[in-house]
Amino acid sequence: MLDGELTFRGSSLLTLRVARGLEKRDIDTALVCTGMSGVEPSLLKGVRLHEIPGYTVPIWGLLVLRTIYRDLKEQRPDVIHVQDSRLLPQGARLATRLGRPLIVSVGDQTDAAAITLRSPIPQLKMLLSVSESVQQHIPRSALLDAVEKRVVYPGVEVPEASTIDLPLDDDRPPVIGMAGPLEVIKGASFFLRACHRVIEAGHDIRIVIAGSGPEEHSLRQLAASLDLSRRLTFVDGGVSMGGYLSAIDVFCLPSLQQGIGVMMLEAMALGRPVIASGVGGVTSVIQDRVTGLIVPPSDSRRLADSIIELLQNRILARQIAAAGQNLVRSEFNEHRMLDELIALYREVQYATPRSAESIPIHSRTSSSRERT
Repeated sequence: MLDGELTFRGSSLLTLRVARGLEKRDIDTALVCTGMSGVEPSLLKGVRLHEIPGYTVPIWGLLVLRTIYRDLKEQRPDVIHVQDSRLLPQGARLATRLGRPLIVSVGDQTDAAAITLRSPIPQLKMLLSVSESVQQHIPRSALLDAVEKRVVYPGVEVPEASTIDLPLDDDRPPVIGMAGPLEVIKGASFFLRACHRVIEAGHDIRIVIAGSGPEEHSLRQLAASLDLSRRLTFVDGGVSMGGYLSAIDVFCLPSLQQGIGVMMLEAMALGRPVIASGVGGVTSVIQDRVTGLIVPPSDSRRLADSIIELLQNRILARQIAAAGQNLVRSEFNEHRMLDELIALYREVQYATPRSAESIPIHSRTSSSRERT
């Protein structure tokens, strides 16, 4: 598996979940990344992680890729899975030199729209999107049309219901939170303005934003101008994600664009009611007023109204939370995701011609495990 910088964002957490899950299924999995920043250490347990800076850098990256190739050619992986579609060129070079099939994951609409092929890549067997919305943004061209495309929904771990505390406990002020990279497209400024409206309406709330990014300074300034600073806590990605999500009462996803929302799925799995912008793949998960509340993007007034509705109607909030958790348990769970991925790996592995020297790893007497 190839990825870039691992950070506190849904796509990175998904990559780590896949790598860890494949290892649990007895599939040898090596995850190569360029670095890590703000990733909770517990998320790295059970992951065979190789941090190799530089392979995404032009010219220098070619030298680094040659080093990676030398390390891999003696024990060649059966499948190369690129987790960030922007690394398609690097993945293609390795797959071509190693003679192995290549799968590329596409995480959001922007990355999908930027995919281009200037020449055929025979090793590229599949483009995997996290939602139909993302897949629809892959450009049409003769070369890309020849590549198979599928959707594999992300999956998260769902704890037992008995271990989850109900949201909106009467013994403390409600906590309203969001999580992810602090970038303009994630809509955190609209989230803060919505929280300001909620407070003006007379509700005593606490606000938490988990993550870091280029917008953090601007968001702190906005919070100060709205007189939110004493109620607002910024936490970096090194915190326990499960602990953070369990501590909030209402999870907001105010994105202006969204592939699907892995953080949203994590919150739903922990029985938290979700309010999300009706953009991209979000609508393939959330049924409005059943498994969550849908609001228009960049509309702080509607977001505030939805937060207030859940604060005033805790029965509704808990019904939505339970329905959302049941949905994730049945359709967006980790086991289903891993089953689909392993089936795809085997499909492309056996569809790719192999020379005598490249016998599938799992059929060698030296190892009974498959390698990805």
